[in-house]
Amino acid sequence: MQFTNNQYQEALRYVEGMFSLGGLSECGKTSAGYKLQDMGARRSKIIHIEREMMLERGFDLSNGMKDEHFVALYKDNQEEAFREFLYRLILHMKEEGYTFASIESLYRAELGAFMKRELKDKMANIYIDAPIEARASRELVKVNKKAQETGEREMTLQEMVAKVKKKDEFKKEHNADKVKDIADFIVDNSEGITREQFLAQIEQIAHNMGL
Repeated sequence: MQFTNNQYQEALRYVEGMFSLGGLSECGKTSAGYKLQDMGARRSKIIHIEREMMLERGFDLSNGMKDEHFVALYKDNQEEAFREFLYRLILHMKEEGYTFASIESLYRAELGAFMKRELKDKMANIYIDAPIEARASRELVKVNKKAQETGEREMTLQEMVAKVKKKDEFKKEHNADKVKDIADFIVDNSEGITREQFLAQIEQIAHNMGL
């Protein structure tokens, strides 16, 4: 995608507020994204924009998006790729009439830091922190409810913890936990936090950003 620096700067000025949502598996990123959407932010998945960028570059994604695709996307000039990512995101916001947006799931701390540098106080990197037991327990409730409806075997907590750990390992390999180091806000979603309390933290951050 070709665009001038003037077009890019104009796009940055268009944004009123941007939120990134990071954290390990089943921490609450999706729930937070829907909350921000309900408040008036465009809900976006980072991987969808990366897919657009890959397809325009002619990547063969017929068997899905693989690690090598992400490496190829960012290897030559990561900064330019980040600029294109942000520009594409803002174009989507403009097309749909949004001046606020949230993006899930932030696995590249460098992207969060870049967007903070470009958008300054209009950018909030949010990391959702929750221990594995809390994340596994919440996911277990959802999975077993579906299993009851379909008549499938229900999972045990031990099985769910093992499943979430495996997903965490993959994310940590891609430095998803490093997002905590660049976060503007760390939101607590541990065992004792209710859904309402968790979403109230997200809502307060959004209010402080003018949403």
